[in-house]
Amino acid sequence: MGKGNMGYEALPKVSTRKDMYDQLDAAIRNIADENDDVEDSSPQRKYLKALIIESNSPLETLHREPNVLFIPTEDPNIYLVRIDRTGQITFSYLDTLDPRFWTLYSLDKSQEIKTEVNRFIQKNNSRLDYAWFSSSSLQAISSRYSKTSFTMKFLNSFNNENIPMKRLSIRLWAEDASDIMGNLLRNEYIGTAACLSNIEVLHSGIVDQYIKTRLSMEGNITVSKGNSVEELLEYQQQIVQGHYKPIIETIEKDYTICYSCKDGVNIGGDLLSIKLSKKLSNIENISNQILKGIQPFRFTGFINKISDDNYLLNVLDLHNFGRFDMEIYPDEILINLPQNSCGNSVLRLFALCQERIDPNAELRGDGSAIITA
Repeated sequence: MGKGNMGYEALPKVSTRKDMYDQLDAAIRNIADENDDVEDSSPQRKYLKALIIESNSPLETLHREPNVLFIPTEDPNIYLVRIDRTGQITFSYLDTLDPRFWTLYSLDKSQEIKTEVNRFIQKNNSRLDYAWFSSSSLQAISSRYSKTSFTMKFLNSFNNENIPMKRLSIRLWAEDASDIMGNLLRNEYIGTAACLSNIEVLHSGIVDQYIKTRLSMEGNITVSKGNSVEELLEYQQQIVQGHYKPIIETIEKDYTICYSCKDGVNIGGDLLSIKLSKKLSNIENISNQILKGIQPFRFTGFINKISDDNYLLNVLDLHNFGRFDMEIYPDEILINLPQNSCGNSVLRLFALCQERIDPNAELRGDGSAIITA
């Protein structure tokens, strides 16, 4: 399907996985001229989005919005998502084949579909979360591809005096932006605040088939050009099953604390550490900001001052009501996760620490790096 299908503006109803893949392939091939980088610059231009959602509960328990219906299909893992926006009805596809990491496919405008997803995820105790790709993860994922664009954003929202730059925002396109991005990350001044918030790469595993996709910090994939749904699925497999999920499983398996009293008290697991490259200059302010109970951290709880350079936080994560302790020092944040905790809480905290506190922070466990700077 090619130029003859211009005007492909909405995803139709489907019944099977093959139907869904056929329609996603048609949507990808319908994307307008690659030199036009403004979404919806014409009524014919619709970008396909694949939004990754981390889930800790079945779809049946999800908070329901009155304008959204989840309609089963012949495939028990695929749902039609019917969205009614004041009489304008669209359909998206929700794939729950991996019960931990769902994918929502949509042709709706970016802001509209993100608004709907936000309504589900941001409800307290929704047990849903974004997939949080830190700047370090975006660097690692993009290292194997030719990079065509990237965005760097940093907001020193905690006024850390040891980081000279207070705000950074860069959006750059190039035929191959790899060297430019590397130079900015290594720059003596800019590098202190060079935090990737999205990265666009060109993926091509099969001759004459390719996909150009933007991956954001919140796990949103936008297809900006391409001719193959197979390439999109392969890219999703690499970033979710190949990169993100193993980190979550490592955190939950090896770094959650458990206790047993057989033959004395035994402690399993280990503490996690976010190791900072610059010392924090106002730990009390940072502690208060993290526990505000609002976006983006979604943590609340209590602050215990141990000393001027040591604060203990008893944290409640509003995405699943999980509890854990966090100890903040000038150069390190220690995380004590109880058994059966959600590892996504840690990746959200780490991604936001890189975006707002220290882009060169590392996530460490047992003295070794889980995610490097």
